[in-house]
Amino acid sequence: METFPTKIILAKRGKCTFVDKVRNAERAGASLLVVVDNKAENVTNVIMGDDGTGTGLRIPSMLVGKSDGHKLIEFAKKRVGATLSAEFAVKEKQDIVNVEIWYSSNNQRSLDFIKEFGAYVPRLEGYVRFHPRQVTWACEACTKSFKEDECFSDGKYCAPNHVRDDFNRVLGRDIIYEDLRESCVHKQMHDLGKENGWWDYMAEVHSECFGFISKACSRNAHQRVGLDFAKTEACVEESFFGPDHSTADNSFLRDNSEAWKEYGTLYWPSVTIDRVTFRGDITPENILEDICANLNTMPDLCVKYFARDHINYEEQVVKGPDAISAELVIGIVLVLVGVNVVLILAYRKCVKKEMEDTMGVKVRSAVTQYISVAQSTRNNTGTSLEMD
Repeated sequence: METFPTKIILAKRGKCTFVDKVRNAERAGASLLVVVDNKAENVTNVIMGDDGTGTGLRIPSMLVGKSDGHKLIEFAKKRVGATLSAEFAVKEKQDIVNVEIWYSSNNQRSLDFIKEFGAYVPRLEGYVRFHPRQVTWACEACTKSFKEDECFSDGKYCAPNHVRDDFNRVLGRDIIYEDLRESCVHKQMHDLGKENGWWDYMAEVHSECFGFISKACSRNAHQRVGLDFAKTEACVEESFFGPDHSTADNSFLRDNSEAWKEYGTLYWPSVTIDRVTFRGDITPENILEDICANLNTMPDLCVKYFARDHINYEEQVVKGPDAISAELVIGIVLVLVGVNVVLILAYRKCVKKEMEDTMGVKVRSAVTQYISVAQSTRNNTGTSLEMD
């Protein structure tokens, strides 16, 4: 059978974005793009960020250091056969995966994803920790009137991609207030061990509040899913470090902003899995696949999904509603052995007692017969028999 080598393209890092480089390599027929850094640095700290136009890319890419890349380029110039092994694998799988969803409550695409992915959540319970993260942008140099309408904390946190006109009179502050309500609902549900309540709330407001989630619509959604709106509002108020929301900092918004900068996520809506930004189309199926690939032990949902899409994976002990763990099997065996030992001991005791009773009856019967014979002999002979 005729075989063809895999086409790998080497490209130097420069003015072109990573997305453009990968797309050009894909169009050229490459199966892998290796980008050589243009300066001496630790490439493990460099993120090949998506500029927001990476949808549809189908080939992997990787960044190598400047010195290592130079060796590859010099070797490629010799035009001799070689084997390059490139592995894209999770460094360390986890028993529980941390998933953060970055979004804005005013973004329809975000709400669509959350509503659709919520169908998987109950079957991932015990394997995933979810954390909603709201995206804001800073505009501390903006005008006072703009910051009063669109921002909190003197322009530190403003609603993203929000434009007001004659048809859209929603204030950015109202969008962020809903973001905070959603963070509070998640915190309350998490503390109660009922995190699915957050997904129920999100599905409800997504269905009932079209285009913008107002305070009144949020209140109605709270009532329909059985949440305490007053408690949520109190949580929102407590998240500010002062009574004046225009200037006071906010714990939720501050933490989200710091994490956004640390992760280098750059675009939204997006998903980070164990603090690594997912690169690709943000669909429920793609995120589920990545979550499953990060788990030490996959739930039944993952196994069925991989089988349906013909995805290869390492054989693992599968946990699910129809699966039994090794610890449970060992426990059952030990219990059965213990029960058998108890039954055997009880049986032996019963048999021993029955034997003793039987022997006692036989002995008494023999003695009675002997005495009867002895008395009969004595009467017939007139002699006296004494028994010790």
